Amino acid sequence: MTIQVKREALPDATVVSISGSVDIYSSPELRGELKVALDGKVRKLVIDMDGVSFVDSSGLATLIEALQKVQAYSGKLLLCNLSAKVLGVFQLANLDRIFQIRETREAALEG
Repeated sequence: MTIQVKREALPDATVVSISGSVDIYSSPELRGELKVALDGKVRKLVIDMDGVSFVDSSGLATLIEALQKVQAYSGKLLLCNLSAKVLGVFQLANLDRIFQIRETREAALEG
């Protein structure tokens, strides 16, 4: 399955919406979209994972890398709309303790 990545600049945040599988094949595309947002040093980056069906270790590494870059300039990164399956991967890796995860896009934008 291919990945769909859409970046949207809002007044107070940038939202990157993802759907598909975030794996070794699609991670470079996601990394590229996140880099554009991070190069602009957005204060709040919301990653909406509402259509993500699968995340592997390379996908997690891409998200961790983005989190580290945001934290380096004191920005904020929030994840939202994780399916139960994808959330389970984050919990298994204890990444739910590192990432700010919200149920909805609206909650993430408020956070």
